[in-house]
Amino acid sequence: MDEQFVQGVVGGVLNRHKNRTLDKKKIAVLAVEIAAVLERATQYTDVKEVQKAIDNPLSIKMWKGYDGIEKPYEKEYLDYWTCEICNDHTHEVDYDYLGSGTNHLNCELKEQELQEKSDKIMEQLEIDFKDYDLSNAESNENSKVDMSATTKRGKK
Repeated sequence: MDEQFVQGVVGGVLNRHKNRTLDKKKIAVLAVEIAAVLERATQYTDVKEVQKAIDNPLSIKMWKGYDGIEKPYEKEYLDYWTCEICNDHTHEVDYDYLGSGTNHLNCELKEQELQEKSDKIMEQLEIDFKDYDLSNAESNENSKVDMSATTKRGKK
């Protein structure tokens, strides 16, 4: 779209609201109104054809070398974008769902939760067995193993 056209539309919307206090809700309303006015104005003006993406000097082909042909991901790329916890690829995961490095945030949270549970169990065991004297421990009768030749299996 033509820059002056957009500035005119945005300026017109802002001028209609210039004596009002702006808060989050009002800014959201302004954004919707600007989009609606732009959409309506483009129906009566042929601004969509004024500038095409191919005419843009920063086209995707120019700055990324993209030729329109999808190629498979390289092994090094996939190896880099791999979660160290579950070994799944994270190259298509939004940054909001990545933890440290290239790990899934969910994997790290589960690992942290398990570590916290394990730490609590170990703390409780240390408390329970702090003053435990192993020399006074009683034997479990079921754990005795009879290795004599007179046992049922040992008889011939």
